[in-house]
Amino acid sequence: MPTVADTPLADQRTWTQRIWAGGLLLWGLAFLLAWSASSHRLEEVLDHQSDQWGYYHYLPALLGTHEWHQLPWTVDLGNGNRLSVFSLGVAWMQAPFFLLGAAAAWLTGQPVDGYSLPFVFAQFAAAAFYLSLGCVLLALVLRRLHDGRTATLVPLLLFGATNLYFYSTYDTGMSHVYAFFLLAAMVHLTVRMNERPSGVTLALLMAVCGLLVLVRQLNAVALLFPLLYGKPVREALKDRLSWVRQHPAATTVGAIAVILFWLPQLLYWKHVTGQWLVFTYGKKGEGFDWLHPHLLDVLASHQNGWFIYTPLMLGVMAVLVWHAWKGTAGARLILVIWALVWYTYASWWCWWLGGSFGHRGFIEYYALLALPLAWGLQALFQRPRWMHEVVFVGVALLVFLNVRMSRIYQWPWEGPDWTWTKLAENYLRALLG
Repeated sequence: MPTVADTPLADQRTWTQRIWAGGLLLWGLAFLLAWSASSHRLEEVLDHQSDQWGYYHYLPALLGTHEWHQLPWTVDLGNGNRLSVFSLGVAWMQAPFFLLGAAAAWLTGQPVDGYSLPFVFAQFAAAAFYLSLGCVLLALVLRRLHDGRTATLVPLLLFGATNLYFYSTYDTGMSHVYAFFLLAAMVHLTVRMNERPSGVTLALLMAVCGLLVLVRQLNAVALLFPLLYGKPVREALKDRLSWVRQHPAATTVGAIAVILFWLPQLLYWKHVTGQWLVFTYGKKGEGFDWLHPHLLDVLASHQNGWFIYTPLMLGVMAVLVWHAWKGTAGARLILVIWALVWYTYASWWCWWLGGSFGHRGFIEYYALLALPLAWGLQALFQRPRWMHEVVFVGVALLVFLNVRMSRIYQWPWEGPDWTWTKLAENYLRALLG
């Protein structure tokens, strides 16, 4: 299959233009899907009694709607202060759209409080934007390694056949679509640095990595990718050190960006708790049981098991393990990152990540799993045509079921009353309508 290096420059530009146009269409589609999904509860979207509110309530506080030490979706510390267990990363990413929402609210005479209708549509636009831009960046990366068909199909499959769809359209305030974009940007910038190192790319990569960890601290595991991708460990570390030495000004700019992203978070923790660094979930008495991880349950339980709700990933992981065994560049690194994330979530007290559609902990890592998905598609395209048709009929069925299951989902699909029988009934309902 021809890669971008084998394609005439004019054709490369045409394909790139089409990808960006497709990304714009995806932005519009995702926005309309989010609007449709929440049309019956628009007044509840921003202050829904769930984690979405925890990521968002920092922004209305900028308008004076909330007091910083008394944010609404928080833990009572018993000293008059309440602590948000959610970090500021998502709020940073929503902020430009939030400000546009504030301007629209002011111009239309609606309350400028962070919760009126313009702010709701601003959040829909934010989630759709980061989804579409993440998909575009993945397509651009994959085009350097594979043909245009594979580079186009992979992001579409990640959107349509996984629970990325649910968290881009139904739960637009959760962190996952935002972290998915950041991981896609991290992959894109890492590949660019390996191919053509530059100060601008390095500064952007550092800023993206800093914001990625701020969104969710577990995402620090993903930093192994820019640290080690492309070369054996020792060579990779020497290479990264050379980036810093060759681009000191860019390194400084990137470090300043990271500090600017993190400083408000540190100030908030200091203001509320008196400490600069806080394990916020520990204030709720929540933690990890590292010696008794629910490894199999995370993958195959009816309580949000990853493969049960997102079966496409069973095939993707099989491809990843095979390529890791063969020693394909990047495969072992991605497998190690995924395994560390898997073990961490399996050790968490709430290993099924309550109140979710499928196991949402892996969604952002679809940006890394795009690579083995692409390897699998490339291998498929080298098989007889009838095999293509069989696989794509199966994939189309997975997309249909994913969209339908997202539509009929009603919390709580978990707990003692949620059984294999009930799960099967809902799959049958999704299939037959």
